[in-house]
Amino acid sequence: MFKILILAYLIGTNPVDTQQTFQMEETYFSMSECKANLLAQHPDRTYQVMKEFVIDGKHIGKNFPCYLIAEAGANHEGDIKKAFQLIDAAKESGVDAIKFQNYTAEKWTTKNAPKYWNDGIKNESQFDVFSKLDTLSDDEWKQIFEYAQKKNITCFSTPFDLESVELLDSFDIPAYKIASADITHLELIKKIASKNKPIFISTGMASMEEIHEAVSTIEDQGNEEIIIMHCITSYPTKSEDANLDMIKSLDLEFPDYNIGYSDHTLGTDIASYSVFYGSKCIEKHFTYDKNLSVSRDHRLSLNSDDFKELIKKIKLIEMSRGSSVRDNFSAESSAVEFARRSIVSKCDIPKGTEITENMIDVKRPGTGILPKYFFKIIGSKTLKDIPEDSTIQWNDIDFNQWQKKFWSELMGVRKLD
Repeated sequence: MFKILILAYLIGTNPVDTQQTFQMEETYFSMSECKANLLAQHPDRTYQVMKEFVIDGKHIGKNFPCYLIAEAGANHEGDIKKAFQLIDAAKESGVDAIKFQNYTAEKWTTKNAPKYWNDGIKNESQFDVFSKLDTLSDDEWKQIFEYAQKKNITCFSTPFDLESVELLDSFDIPAYKIASADITHLELIKKIASKNKPIFISTGMASMEEIHEAVSTIEDQGNEEIIIMHCITSYPTKSEDANLDMIKSLDLEFPDYNIGYSDHTLGTDIASYSVFYGSKCIEKHFTYDKNLSVSRDHRLSLNSDDFKELIKKIKLIEMSRGSSVRDNFSAESSAVEFARRSIVSKCDIPKGTEITENMIDVKRPGTGILPKYFFKIIGSKTLKDIPEDSTIQWNDIDFNQWQKKFWSELMGVRKLD
């Protein structure tokens, strides 16, 4: 069961004025149950429900910091000691989670399947690459997840075959990842969804129809704990190919779910920019040593220092995003008073004088009557002496007389005595 955030809009009113975000006190098993309950209570309103994930005490969703995943993948190179080093480095970097990949080369690829990435090594198939990396035993994997738990860092994985799903389930991992390449492998998706754990699903290479089909497959298993990850399956991805606008498109297409970004660009800039587009979660490849070479992913991975830099950038962006509603921001309070203008006196105006246009001007500061009322106060009488070059206040003039004049003009009636 999970807490649920509700975004409510009152029908027939200005959404900027009526948009409300509030947290439900009740706990629901599904978003559809929550919607049904809300509509029963308020049938005149329209609701959008977004689930707020909590994984190992960390929140993922609206109004929470972006969730960071260090994608270790197979950068352990089949060595449990290197896996431990990756966990230590991830913990030190300050990320929220570290993720591995579980597969068996012979169950994943034919022996002659060509590589779709360029690492400078020729005459090598996908099988040749992955068979070097799948050498960890089940017991070693158990030790890896236990080590992460001991180090107090969330650890989960991407399973690439049905047997790996069962292995990971035996470790009671807190979440699963579905790789972009398997978004059409519905049997694998169904198996993962049946474990009833949160699922991060990448969408590289996928059409919107294929994404919907994969999400529906998860939902059909009664699992609505889904984070949809925008992704470009290109290693490394060029900045011009990142297509960050897809984050917004996915958010519109799947309003019930949080959207994240699985990034394959080099460096930290593009990943941090994704937060501006609404990414609630970022996954980046991770290594403790970029000079390691058995895994292809070291060359496009961040290390601990890089992740620290990314975290700083994300915090700055999150802090600067502020509010989407234009209102009186506290940072502008002094500017409102002193940068704006007021109606001011161009000369001494004695008490009882009827104000004419040549008596007044518009100058800073903005502590008096706003300039938009310049012509409205002409004809009003002063209630006290107003010195030259002074801001004029509403209590300096016969406001009731001004009101009569204003309403008579508004109603098309001749000036009232």
